[in-house]
Amino acid sequence: MSIVSPQFFVFVTLLVCLYYTIFRKCAWVLLLVASYAFYFLNEPINIVYLIITTSSVYISGILIDRTNRNIKDLSNLDRDIRKNKKELLEKKKKRVLVFALILNFLMLSVFKYSAYFYSIIGLISNKFGALNFLYREEINTKLLNILQPLGISFFIFQATGYLIDVYRNKFEAEKNPFKFALFVSYFPQIVQGPIGRWNLLKDDLFKTPKLDYDNLRDGILLIAFGLFKKVEISNRISVIVNAVFSEYTGYSGAFVFLSVLFYGIQIYTDFSGGIDIVRGVSKLFGVELSLNFKQPFFATSIADFWRRWHITLGTWLKDYVFYPVNFSKPMFKLNKFGRKHLGAKYGKFLSLSVSTFLIYFIVGIWHGAGFKYIAFGIWNGTIITISLILEEFFINTKAKLGIKDGKLYRIFMILRTNILVCIGRFFTRASGFLVALRMIKYSFSNFNLDGINLEVFRSFSLTKYDYLRIILGVTLLLICDYLAEIGFDLKSYLERKSKLINYIFIIVIVLFLFIGVFYQNSYVSTEFIYRQY
Repeated sequence: MSIVSPQFFVFVTLLVCLYYTIFRKCAWVLLLVASYAFYFLNEPINIVYLIITTSSVYISGILIDRTNRNIKDLSNLDRDIRKNKKELLEKKKKRVLVFALILNFLMLSVFKYSAYFYSIIGLISNKFGALNFLYREEINTKLLNILQPLGISFFIFQATGYLIDVYRNKFEAEKNPFKFALFVSYFPQIVQGPIGRWNLLKDDLFKTPKLDYDNLRDGILLIAFGLFKKVEISNRISVIVNAVFSEYTGYSGAFVFLSVLFYGIQIYTDFSGGIDIVRGVSKLFGVELSLNFKQPFFATSIADFWRRWHITLGTWLKDYVFYPVNFSKPMFKLNKFGRKHLGAKYGKFLSLSVSTFLIYFIVGIWHGAGFKYIAFGIWNGTIITISLILEEFFINTKAKLGIKDGKLYRIFMILRTNILVCIGRFFTRASGFLVALRMIKYSFSNFNLDGINLEVFRSFSLTKYDYLRIILGVTLLLICDYLAEIGFDLKSYLERKSKLINYIFIIVIVLFLFIGVFYQNSYVSTEFIYRQY
């Protein structure tokens, strides 16, 4: 059941009606049943993996929480006895945490990477005649046909983040297994995020709901904007992107690079559109999901871009990977080594660079198996590390050249950042790492602006009305993002208007929803790119 399908919106409408009426006193139970029904309707067999994550993390959380309480109870003991007992209890809860993390991330790794690594064995077997005893074509076929469970990356990251917070004593573990099950399986966000936090969601999920006009209005607006991005822009522009990436040598280098820019627009409108839809649906139930995008096309550096793109993944990696690694004892020793041998000025960047590369390596492999994804992570990690090391040099150079901060310089930084982001996207969109390198080389060595012409655009299966809708759609998207960038808030604007204006606005939006969802062109694909992650 796609979240842009008519069936999904019928499903949501029925739920909203029941949520605020018959099931108001036990609304969270309705959401739990609906979440598992939604998952079962999509992937009946793979629901077992959702249950494994939920049960393993729930039990581990209870055990860790119990150990945390036991540690607190040691306060009345003698110092030496307290120290020994605390060490034993700390080791115990660490073992529980490590077991749960290994179980869940091993399960995630099997689904995301087993087919890729087994295919490598096949390549070695075919080319060198080695490892023949390990490779069977029928096994490779079965692995390739295994369907990755819906949203497995998202619900595992969300559940394990909760467990780490319990381990750190940020809050107590949830005692009710069914309430915890709702947190992990909440149907609007399980498809493609955002990755939620227990302390931010629990109050909204388990409260007795009260019908709120503002929530309904804001929810409908978010759903409408998400559908607009997905249906009007992403699905149409994908026609160009798919054609160019399937046979790039048939186009000029300039058009190939333009198609990567189009891919950036496609994936942004696809992913952020999906997030807008699920945030809007969740808003209908009075549950606020985290913001996941913040005008990424207006980023002024690669680091700034990643603070605006997939925000909840970035904060998850920062809180649960970057900080623990960067402030660990090995990194402290590495930092000390760097200061000794490279000097205080550059030595301080050694541990920071290692931590940064680790983060973007994870970002790369999170997107998929294959060296092209690792290269994507390395590209971003390298740019960010170089910018950190040379930051002082860039500031001094800018001062010497008399370049002042202003609109023109900001535009330059935005254009520079988008070009660097586009180069990185070659790796994630191309069919392989070597293909990505060849495409990058082809783009610059055959860069010819004459290759961007009307004849090329006519060669795609798009009508002039499709192009008009793409142009108007992208223009409107950039205007909306710009207004958000300078602080304009549509919600606050509508709150200052009369109820009549609000009702008229919502009616127009609902009509758009109906037309956009029920009357899509036959070529339009409604599957989301990030659903596979």
